[in-house]
This record gives sequence, C-alpha cells and structure tokens, in this order.
Amino acid sequence: MKRITAGGIILGTIFLAACNHARQNGSYYVSGIVTNPQMEGRTIYLQDAIHSTTRYDSTQVINCRFAFEGKINSPQVRELFIQENDSDRFPVTLPIVVEAGKISTQIGDVVQVEGTALNTEMMQFLLAIDQFREHDFSGKSVHEIKESFTGLLMEQIIKHASSPIGKYIYAAYGNKLSTGQRAIAKKNLGIN
Repeated sequence: MKRITAGGIILGTIFLAACNHARQNGSYYVSGIVTNPQMEGRTIYLQDAIHSTTRYDSTQVINCRFAFEGKINSPQVRELFIQENDSDRFPVTLPIVVEAGKISTQIGDVVQVEGTALNTEMMQFLLAIDQFREHDFSGKSVHEIKESFTGLLMEQIIKHASSPIGKYIYAAYGNKLSTGQRAIAKKNLGIN
C-alpha cells in the first residue's frame, strides 16, 4: 500500500511540475472536437478575434478533431474559424483566450471552450450573450432592446475589465455603445 501511495505522490509531483512548466514558458495547447461531419477534412484557423484577416495558424480537422500548440507571452483573445464549404456564408467562429495551459473546445451546433480560468470567463460571457438572445422581448421597442443589450455589454466589460476579455468585448461590440458608455468602458479598461 505504501508503494502505491509513494508512486501516486511521485506521479502527482511530476504532473504538477509539468503544468507549472507550461505556465512558466508560455506554452499553450488548444484541442478541439468538431461535431458537424460536414467539416471533416476542412481547414480550421486560429485568427485574430477582431481583424479576421490576420491568421496565426491553421490545421485540418481529422477524425472530427484538431489541435494547435505554441507559445505566447501574455493571454490574447483569438478566434477559431471554420467553414462547412468554401462558399459558406455562415462560418462557425469561437472566441477563445490563448494562454499558457491546456484549452479544450467544441465546435458545431454547440460551441464551448474550457480548461483555463480566462476561458471559463469567456464561456460565461458567451452564455450571457446567448441568454440575452433567447429572452422574450415581446412588447418591447427596438430602442428598449438596444438599451438592454448595451447594458449587458457594459456589465460584461466592467466585470472583465482586468482581463483581455473586457478589451475584446469593447473591440468587438464597442460600436453598439453610446459615446458616454464608450468613455466609461475605456476608463474601466485603462484605454486612452
């Protein structure tokens, strides 16, 4: 019994050291599952989340799976992008935070990202947007709906102001905010 416990302790120590090493040297590993069989063999891109013409990496979906790995100096919001065919006007996109550690994703009818603290935050933001879209706005004016949406955006920007997610939300959705809201958001994000 002592031998198994000692072995477990040694393996646990090795695992923790490996995880700590990945965090220290900035290594990331993004793995993913694609649930749409039409995307088998298609190219998936890791691209800039705001400027989609800037692509950092690409790989093929093989056996409904893909992976990216590399090093990064600081957490950055990127986007996974894949099309069902070359003329697909509605590609699947998923914003993720590329940061040191192991990041797991799922792309298809449901999109999901997990594995690191910032990606848990990103998933919470994406779920908040989904919940807003599913809300019943019967009897509400377009103006009231827009106000509710910008209120949600401001809440999320302030909630995530200390992470790259807040800056991503501002960059991606800032055009929806009023001049006053943009000023408040920039102040909270430390943007001049």
